[in-house]
Parts: sequence; structure tokens; C-alpha cells
Amino acid sequence: MNTTEFEDVCRATADALRVEARLDADGRCSLSIDGVEVLVDHDEEGDAFACYVDLGSAEPFNRAGVCEQLLALNLSEHAQHGGSYAFEPQFSRAIFCANFAEASVLGVDELADLLRYYVDKTEHARRVVVDPSIDSHRTEDSTSCLFAGRLA
Repeated sequence: MNTTEFEDVCRATADALRVEARLDADGRCSLSIDGVEVLVDHDEEGDAFACYVDLGSAEPFNRAGVCEQLLALNLSEHAQHGGSYAFEPQFSRAIFCANFAEASVLGVDELADLLRYYVDKTEHARRVVVDPSIDSHRTEDSTSCLFAGRLA
């Protein structure tokens, strides 16, 4: 998929989501879905898309707590969403990142559905960025007992 095709896919995806696509000079596509900024980047050589969902900025006094909660979310959700939570330290931004291999076979409706899914599924993480005291261990999972009693 070349740059022109990527731009066409971005515009069509934006239409499917009923939002506006903003294409920047670096060839990235920005969408605002329900007020959440989503960036889609295209790797022409690797025929892949990278998706970044902005989870918000952490207050300087909350950075460590936000990072701890993002790591906890990665541990409990790593197999569910096909992506990972990250922290961009220069701008103190929490981000959800996902990659889509073989972008050229990904349909517009499928891409729109995935982007909507990621915006919906990262709602809790966006709340954690605002208030890291929110418990990220909402559901019991098998990782909670992996090392129980072994790290003494």
C-alpha cells in the first residue's frame, strides 16, 4: 500500500466512523473518535499500520502511579486487545499501541471497527491516567497467583 492508498483508506475509515481525518506532513492520519485522539501510522515497506490511542497526560506528581497502573493493565490485558499500554515521558502521555500486519488486506470497515474497539476498551485506562489510585486489578486473572509465595 502506497501513501496515496493509505490516505484514501484513512478518509474512508473516517467516513465510516463519521469523523474527520487529518493527514499530517509525515504521512500519519489523526482521528478524533468520541473525543479520543487516535493516530494511525503507515509502514509502507512492512505493509503495516501502527495505531496509537491517546489516553491523556499524567500530572507530574502522578507519573509513577500512572506507569504502575499501565504495567498492571499490560499484565492483565495483554492477550485480550492485541496491543500494549505505554508511557511517552517527554510529553507525559499515556498511550495504547497496536500494530496491524498486512494492512493492505485490512478492509475499511474492519479498520474502523478496530479503532472504535480500541477507543472503547481503553476507557478504564483513560480514567487511570486522571486518577492512578483507581484499581487496575478489576478482575481476577491467572497472573495474580503466578508468583504467590515465590518471591519471599
